[in-house]
Amino acid sequence: MISSSDSGARDPDPLIRVLPFILAAIPLFAVYLAGAFATATLAVAGLGGLWIAWRERNVPILAALACAAGLAGLLAIQGSDKEVEAILFAAASIGAVVCRRLPRWVSRRDLDRAATVFMASATALPVLLVAQAQFLYADSIPPFCITPDALAKPTFIAMALVAPAMALLWQRRHWGAALAFLVFMAILAFGSSSSTATLAYTLTLLTLVLAWVRPGLGVAVIVAVLCAPLVISLAIQVSNLTDWTVIDLRSSWLIRLELWQRALVLFEQAPLFGHGLDSFADLAPLIDLGPLDLGTGRYHPHAAVMQVLAEGGLVALVALALLLRLLTDRPAFSARWPVAVRLAALAAAVTPPAIGINIWSDFTVALVVYPWLICALFVAATEPDTRRQGSERRKPCTREA
Repeated sequence: MISSSDSGARDPDPLIRVLPFILAAIPLFAVYLAGAFATATLAVAGLGGLWIAWRERNVPILAALACAAGLAGLLAIQGSDKEVEAILFAAASIGAVVCRRLPRWVSRRDLDRAATVFMASATALPVLLVAQAQFLYADSIPPFCITPDALAKPTFIAMALVAPAMALLWQRRHWGAALAFLVFMAILAFGSSSSTATLAYTLTLLTLVLAWVRPGLGVAVIVAVLCAPLVISLAIQVSNLTDWTVIDLRSSWLIRLELWQRALVLFEQAPLFGHGLDSFADLAPLIDLGPLDLGTGRYHPHAAVMQVLAEGGLVALVALALLLRLLTDRPAFSARWPVAVRLAALAAAVTPPAIGINIWSDFTVALVVYPWLICALFVAATEPDTRRQGSERRKPCTREA
């Protein structure tokens, strides 16, 4: 294996060499549209991973991607849009895993330059969002806020990039800029019209501190935010609550509680395999919740774990747990700081799907995959590999024949 500190790692072709710079600039797509960010992330990660696998002659990865493409094609003929999207999301995730090997192919200098591009785009995104809000959405900004709900998704992206952008600024000893960025993001988070964005920022800082002390504590925060809707739903069911007015919450959160109750009932009806992908919107309105029925209509459950349980059962929950294991696993020979940053970015990234957005959307996949990949490439790969250097100093002498 050739490390990122080598000057000419595997003689990369121009496409592979430019790939880190494209990945670094993707946050700027969110200024235009969150969907453009998602499309760019999945396309670049998928195609980039495919090209790297081809150059490496990695037969298992190429076979997996070929099977995914073939299966997506067959499902497209049958008109199963959601199933096609799920397969393509899986292919993009595989591509993102392969893209983690970029440090083997590009030089340390190119990675450092791409990290600079990422810092510029990640710090420019929230500034441009605030400017866009003030000039284009001034009439729709709620009181005591600086951004409207229409910019919630780009704000989610900005919150997921707080940890890696701040870490790179700190690594390069731009301490004043790092602290100023954190303060500005706090103002954006607490001045956002989305409580989810506020929670994501708070969990970023909490996870960063806890994961720096011990990585397992950071993983615990991620698991807790994902499982909170299930715990709350079970508590409501056990308590035999019959009137939502007992809970003093605004209507948007009461609707969430009701949706989670419907998802829990659907899970209890089919606990092993669920009711099928994207079936919640059709089946949930048919459930009679009695006095707790708010008549929410056709929605997704606004919670990743509840949606997985209702539509895929325990089998899908195990698959989600395995994915979480992949995303939170501590890689070998990595320092504590990059691991803490990656877990903090993931905590912010999983917060919106944990309590809000549809888990099957391309935006959700991109929101989780992108900061994970950025941390693996720019934060971890550009961190000085002190363990490797130390092992070279302690390398035993070989006996001559």
